[in-house]
Amino acid sequence: MKPIKLYFFLLITGFLFNFSCNQLSKEEQEFDTLMQQVIDVHDEVMPKMGTMSSLIKDLEPKIDTTSTGKSYAKAQKDLKDSYDFMMDWMSDFSNKFPHGEEITTDDLEKFTAKMKMLKEEEVEVNKLRDQINSSIDNAKKLLEKS
Repeated sequence: MKPIKLYFFLLITGFLFNFSCNQLSKEEQEFDTLMQQVIDVHDEVMPKMGTMSSLIKDLEPKIDTTSTGKSYAKAQKDLKDSYDFMMDWMSDFSNKFPHGEEITTDDLEKFTAKMKMLKEEEVEVNKLRDQINSSIDNAKKLLEKS
C-alpha cells in the first residue's frame, strides 16, 4: 500500500473509531430521554408559580370562619402546599442531579442507582404537576363563584 493511501486509511479508521466511541449507549440514551421528560414537566409547571402566588393573595380576604370561608382557606392551603412541594422538589432534584454532572455507563453501579433515582423523580414530578394543576383549578373555580 502506498504511504499516502495508508495515511488516509489510518486517518479515516481513526475518525470512525473515535466517532463510534463517542456514541451514547442505549442505556445512556434512555437516561437522557427520561431526564428530558422530567425537565419538560418541570418547565411546564414552573411558569404557574406566579399564578399560584396571585391566587394565594386573592383568596386571603375571603377566608373567615364560615363554611365558605373555610373552603377558601383550604384552597389557599392547597396552593401553598403545591408551591412548597415545587420548591422542595427542585432543591432535592438539584442535589441528586447537580448541573453539569455527566452520567455514563462507565460506572455501571452508579449509573444504575442514578437511573433508579431518575425514575422515582419522574413519578414525583408528575405528582407535582397534578397537584399544582388541581390546586390552581380549584382556587379559580372558587374565586369565580364569589
